[in-house]
Amino acid sequence: MSLDPILPPAELDRALARTADALFALQRSDGSWEGRLSASPGSTADVVIAMHLADPEGCRDLIRRGLDFLLANQGPDGGWGDDVDTEPTLNGTALSVAALALVIPDEAAGQIRRGWARVEEFGGTAAIRDVEQCSLTVLVHFYLVLAGLMSDEGLLRCPIELALLPAPLRRKLTFAMPTALSWGLMCAELMPGGRVRTALNKAATPKAIEYLEGLVGFEGPEGGFVESPMMSANVCIGLTIAKQRPDIVRHCLDYFRATIKPEGGWAVTRDLEVDATNFITTGLQHAGLGDDARVTKAVGWIRSAQRDEDFIWTGAPPGGWGWGLPSGWPNSGNTGDAVIALSGDGADVSDPQVRRGTEWLLRQQNYDGSWSCFAQVGRIASMDPSFAMVGKARSPKVLYGPCAVMSAEAFSALALSGRCRPDDEPLRNAYAWFAKVQRADGAIENKWYVGQVCGTGSVLRALGDAGLGSSTVARRCVSWLRLNQNEDGGWGDALGRGHSTVEETAMALLGLCASGVTPTAPMAARGARWLVDHRDADGLWQPSLLGVYFLELLYRHDHTANGYALQALARYREALRDDTATAPGTFDQPRWAVPHVRR
Repeated sequence: MSLDPILPPAELDRALARTADALFALQRSDGSWEGRLSASPGSTADVVIAMHLADPEGCRDLIRRGLDFLLANQGPDGGWGDDVDTEPTLNGTALSVAALALVIPDEAAGQIRRGWARVEEFGGTAAIRDVEQCSLTVLVHFYLVLAGLMSDEGLLRCPIELALLPAPLRRKLTFAMPTALSWGLMCAELMPGGRVRTALNKAATPKAIEYLEGLVGFEGPEGGFVESPMMSANVCIGLTIAKQRPDIVRHCLDYFRATIKPEGGWAVTRDLEVDATNFITTGLQHAGLGDDARVTKAVGWIRSAQRDEDFIWTGAPPGGWGWGLPSGWPNSGNTGDAVIALSGDGADVSDPQVRRGTEWLLRQQNYDGSWSCFAQVGRIASMDPSFAMVGKARSPKVLYGPCAVMSAEAFSALALSGRCRPDDEPLRNAYAWFAKVQRADGAIENKWYVGQVCGTGSVLRALGDAGLGSSTVARRCVSWLRLNQNEDGGWGDALGRGHSTVEETAMALLGLCASGVTPTAPMAARGARWLVDHRDADGLWQPSLLGVYFLELLYRHDHTANGYALQALARYREALRDDTATAPGTFDQPRWAVPHVRR
């Protein structure tokens, strides 16, 4: 690592050129990038159990590969994490033990004993039954019952009566619903109950099946439930045990074969190709490559990924983007990032696709000015989607509801596209929400990444994009980032204080650059130096385990790291080249911000 925090322009240019070349080498023929998630032990265990229950002979080869993946990735302490080579978790360890004990109890006897010993260190069966210690308690407990390692005492029922809720309430449960309803069907079969329960089961069953059938129609023959092997496994298991819809079970089994990783396991969700293409395209635009044919091809691919239909399962209108094809659910983050990429290509609200994307964001804005991921939050108390899985609301981290990162991406999109001025009501209300949730020390939490840096940096970037880099909220974000920069020049509190990560450092630096902090200021210069010095030999970066999937399952995504780091360094170079850069401590609107026009 260099001792000089200031990057010589030539070194920065070489770093950006090398990164761009490496990313272009990974670009697919259609203009997109893959956006790879590595295989997850927990997801792999879930899929293996599903195939073992639904079609053990037909899936023999896939089951063997999944089992080999689990056996090869058991940690030295006997546990499994949410990803390979990561700290063990109760979810990952217990799910892996259950799969091995159910499918190959004799062959894996030693690994099962070591894994169960690690479960005991986490608190054993008492911890598994406690939703605050085991966020996937319903899945984990049931699989361990199937494997003969736990009794069914205290086993939670998934309420099939959720299918009887009015559609607006069902939509509040967002992507928990496919699992909830398929397991509700399973519970109706296994635990029928008395006359009232039997009547509820009978009334809810056709509605639950109708819901699942509709999603299959949306996904098409190549898609999976919520574009996720893990969620598809849950649906497969529920329907198999409920003896319902073997055609949907086969749909899930085909999806497993299509989504297995080369290493033999499955990720929690299919690759985030829209995220990856959005992040990288925006970074390449800021690197001065917006006119390159490869970048314009990526923009064309982003345009092709826009959804043209209502998404009735969350109440979302047409015009949004999901995280992957064919069936990633439309959401605020991907829609905001896609609009940002199109705006970087010179499009504004006069462009039909930008207009539809910004209209989608405005219709999805919550009553308090924020944005959630999938569904709009109204004034009536929101419903926690984990309710569908555990039978009660849980704390402290649930994914339904407002999120600072999602809100920041929507805020930037509306500003940069010219859809809203800072003093227009949507952005005024969003700014008021940022001010409301900002902590006393200046940090801003978020739901979809671990730690506070991502939320704080993202909000700061959004405020700068709208020309609000000198606002009170922005200044307090800058102060927090200054006080919480690590000694090595990076940022990161997701993996523990003092542990810098690429994603967090990039998000912090993006916020500083967008808000107008002078690039030669020590904290900005040291952050840029950290990113340059922590590249691999190919010019790219290693991702960290800080993305939150569902119920505290974590993942790492290669192009979240690469895309954000490229954006940060490119915008840092823009700031260095800006002759109007002001003295440290003042904050002007970035020179590249799109002029705002009224609707």
